[in-house]
Amino acid sequence: MKVIFSHNLPFFLAHGGMQTLSESLMREIAGLGVEVETERWWDEKQKGDILHYIMRPPYAVNVSLAHEKGFKVIMTENLDQTASRTRLQLFLQRNITRAARRLMPGLVNRMAWDVYQLLDAMVYVVPIELKVAQYLFDAPKDRGYVISQGLEASAIEQLGAAEGMGEGDYLISVAVISERKNSLLLAQAAQLAGVPIVFTGKPLIEDDYFRRFLKVADRKLVRYAGFVSVEEKYRLLRRARGFALLSHFESGCIALYEAAAAGLPLLLPDLPWASKVYGHLEHVSLTRLAKAENLAPVLKKFYEGARRYPEQTFPIPSWKQVAEQYVQIYKKLLEK
Repeated sequence: MKVIFSHNLPFFLAHGGMQTLSESLMREIAGLGVEVETERWWDEKQKGDILHYIMRPPYAVNVSLAHEKGFKVIMTENLDQTASRTRLQLFLQRNITRAARRLMPGLVNRMAWDVYQLLDAMVYVVPIELKVAQYLFDAPKDRGYVISQGLEASAIEQLGAAEGMGEGDYLISVAVISERKNSLLLAQAAQLAGVPIVFTGKPLIEDDYFRRFLKVADRKLVRYAGFVSVEEKYRLLRRARGFALLSHFESGCIALYEAAAAGLPLLLPDLPWASKVYGHLEHVSLTRLAKAENLAPVLKKFYEGARRYPEQTFPIPSWKQVAEQYVQIYKKLLEK
């Protein structure tokens, strides 16, 4: 069995969770004895059995041509921003999508909205995104799967170590410093609340938003550690009292998994990506996004009650376990 991976967005343009997912899957699937290659768009002689798209293929014709060449086609899609829309917004989007299928087939082709009926399998990290794909795009229910992201086994072990437990007196936020992550809002709320917090991560670009964030990071209450080594990040997580992330939308989120593996209580926004996936958990607190002065008392209350727990906040699989689930889907597709 040979699996060819394809991704439309070069990682040098945008680093993040999908890069981690792609690299981890390819490594662990290969470790399970499956031959893995990346797509060589210039090589007309490249062959394989499974074509695995990370994110939606650019055109439905790509899937049709792959089928003609004997490939089974699977997609792992991230619908984080779409899945965080309101019910009304999703209802309107569904009606627009269905009208476009009838009246504007060219637009549908450019958006690849018709690809869902052609794919042999679709994988989503969280259940809410699979449901949205089925609601908006009529994705076939018998071809949809939910497989979470994971962490390396060594990372799970290191993050779960008792070393540092209770030593720190700060919250931590691990994320790209960006408006999507609401880094500046969280920093401002921490300043107003008098809550010590450590930020790690780098910006996609050093823009005005990042410079405004740096002005709030005074190295006293709000500390910006920058893009730290993996070892330092794990040390900071183990010593933290809790984890805070106020993103507008996420899909899985590796940093969230790391915080959960360390046993940290989580403060997340009361948005679908968080409330419908993690909101039922005992050590998860939700807050509505608001101005910094309104968030400050919420953050202070969370900080005062936050303590690292000896067990994981929610179960975190290893990347090997994740890869095993993908390999089972590959085998199932090839048996048809």
